[in-house]
Amino acid sequence: MTRIGLKETVSILKAARDKKVMITFHSMGDTDSVASAVALSRLLNDSVVSMPDSITRNAANILKKLGISAKFDKEFRTDAELVIMLDVNNFGGCGAFEEPLKERKRDILIIDHHAPEEIPAASVMSFDDESYNSTSSMVYEIIKELGADISKNGAKLIALGIISDSAEFKNASYQTFAQLAELFARAETSYIRLQEDFHKPPLPEHRLEMLADLCHSNSDVISNMLFIHGRSKGHASEVADLAINMGADASIFYSENESEVAVSARLRPTLDEKYGIHLGIMMRNAARIIGGSGGGHPCAAGAYGPEKDKADEIVAALISGISGKITGNGQRGKR
Repeated sequence: MTRIGLKETVSILKAARDKKVMITFHSMGDTDSVASAVALSRLLNDSVVSMPDSITRNAANILKKLGISAKFDKEFRTDAELVIMLDVNNFGGCGAFEEPLKERKRDILIIDHHAPEEIPAASVMSFDDESYNSTSSMVYEIIKELGADISKNGAKLIALGIISDSAEFKNASYQTFAQLAELFARAETSYIRLQEDFHKPPLPEHRLEMLADLCHSNSDVISNMLFIHGRSKGHASEVADLAINMGADASIFYSENESEVAVSARLRPTLDEKYGIHLGIMMRNAARIIGGSGGGHPCAAGAYGPEKDKADEIVAALISGISGKITGNGQRGKR
């Protein structure tokens, strides 16, 4: 694998403008990955966006409300001269496309904002940079470097991709706000308008369910820091976010469906720098416990895996890993 920068990535995309290109992203493509894929596909004349399984309901609703027509294939384009992976830095995160990616001998370009993961293949080039809060932010930078035009709704889509991965701007940088200011101006909109148009508050019943999950969660105090963790009936990521917003220093929640367990972990920003914690790397390693894959950012990460009976084990491993960074020995104090 060869790691490259923005300029080299732009050069590759310029050369691929009229080539057969397949664009893909991680399993269950979210708003950031879908916005990135749609925006990038507009720059390439013979490109197809292929998804390993599906996209989230939120991403689909955004495309529908914006009136952006985007055709998503479910086939791996074996004749593609270039495959572009967005918002994912390993083949395992691409679900049904894992094996075709492993077998591919032609060029693969990764554009991702997570911690880099080494792929032992000479055909892989990776533009990975954690200074960006989202892949949408990276794609927007590419669009500007190419001098490409962007429509009002296209600007809204990219802005929504950036916002969706900002953890309520907890992982935002000056670049995040500078880009959003440009996109808001192009789209003739504002942050609050986008929120009102595309992000309605959850139904009262859903909010009650999240509060119930918090009420039934566990709490530990370690070195004067509050850890909240437990099981969620709905989306684990939403409850983990809520716990941080309500004062937790670290939160870990999991939820289950018929086939797998989903785990989400959050850390109060600045604690990652203070204690040298990277939840994404920690989650990537811990995901083996549930037989799945994971990753993310220093302060926000997630994992999926089929071994649901080991949900408590992965939560315990993450707590031990975080507390070990803080205390040096991982001892926990019950509260």
